[in-house]
Amino acid sequence: MNGSTFESLAIPAFRRLWIAGYLYFLAIFAQMIARGALAKDLEGSNAALGAVTLAFGLTGLIATPFGGVAADRFPKRSMLLISTGLLLVSSLWIAVAVQFGFISFWMLVTASAIQSAGFSFLSPARMAFTAELVGRDRLANGVVLTQISMNVNRVAGPVLAGVFLSVPVLGIGGIYWVGSAITAIGGLLFLKLPPGLPRPNATRSSATRDLLDGVRYGYTQWPLPLLLATSTLALIFGFPYVVFLPSVSEDLFGAGDTGFAWLSTIGAVGGLGASLFIAGRSEGSVAWKIQNLSVIGFGVGVAATGIAPTFAIAMVVMLLLGAASAAFQSMNATLILGSSEAAYHGRMQSLLQLGFNLFGIAALPIGICADKFGLRETLVAMGAVVTLVGAASIMVRNAKINIDGVQHQSRG
Repeated sequence: MNGSTFESLAIPAFRRLWIAGYLYFLAIFAQMIARGALAKDLEGSNAALGAVTLAFGLTGLIATPFGGVAADRFPKRSMLLISTGLLLVSSLWIAVAVQFGFISFWMLVTASAIQSAGFSFLSPARMAFTAELVGRDRLANGVVLTQISMNVNRVAGPVLAGVFLSVPVLGIGGIYWVGSAITAIGGLLFLKLPPGLPRPNATRSSATRDLLDGVRYGYTQWPLPLLLATSTLALIFGFPYVVFLPSVSEDLFGAGDTGFAWLSTIGAVGGLGASLFIAGRSEGSVAWKIQNLSVIGFGVGVAATGIAPTFAIAMVVMLLLGAASAAFQSMNATLILGSSEAAYHGRMQSLLQLGFNLFGIAALPIGICADKFGLRETLVAMGAVVTLVGAASIMVRNAKINIDGVQHQSRG
């Protein structure tokens, strides 16, 4: 393993931030398995799975831009604590409802919206805090380590959920109770962080003006427009595959909740492996090469999921798809933060996060298409679109490099 893979963890404050993030990621990914299983049990359709994700996406679409503004205007530690409180409420509510037998589908949808509000403020604050704590020289390493903490729990979370689902006395309710407990522990660790104060005079202008300034900056400062557009389109058309994994397992292969947990776990193993590999190899032009290859691999992997003839082959596809997805997200975030000024880090992360919110909105109509035209056909179409997005992104960047080269020669 590369000696510099974990170099940012030598910084005490970042290490505390990383551990706290590890804990809430563990809760979230265990609950993701539980939420998919619960939605399927309550309603029994792909549209229902999409509706839960739609609530997440719509809430985030509204809240995320202001989460980025808040991360640039207020102490980041305060934003992390408020966000963790929202995550705790969303988890604890479902735990109580399942425990006492009054759970309804609308509660699951509402909890998804509350969780989205928490993420909308937590993710920009955490990423901006990461950039502040590790510095520009270690930025790529810090971002990839954050991705590693997520991918470790994409393995651990489904395993934890699978264990609980296999023990009737624990079940879905137990997942939410444990998730609530470890989310609370993560919040206590955030208390030990430095304040993460914003830049001087950050609140002199209005929040709306800051928001508009961030949007202007993100879509005019090259290469941010290309990076943000590539990420947004790839997530909208490709990432809904995670929403439909319960149906891939049950409807395509008859593997049920256990198969769902295994597909999620093997995808996470691929993501973790890719993150560990690139942690010390993600500087300069290499980052662009990784992004270009991984976004194409992401699209191919989604399409391959739709044509996998057996569950065993689907597991192999999911391993590669998890690797491509993790590498793309890590490099895209690294390139965005590395290409922007520190004063805009929160807002740039919020613009990046909007892609996840829009994928949540797209999940419902895509779910309806899957119900009407077939899940396999829908996955193939999704993958084809993402592959085209990746190819277009490469072509645009190469064209911009060629234009800049010609202009440089003309001036010379």
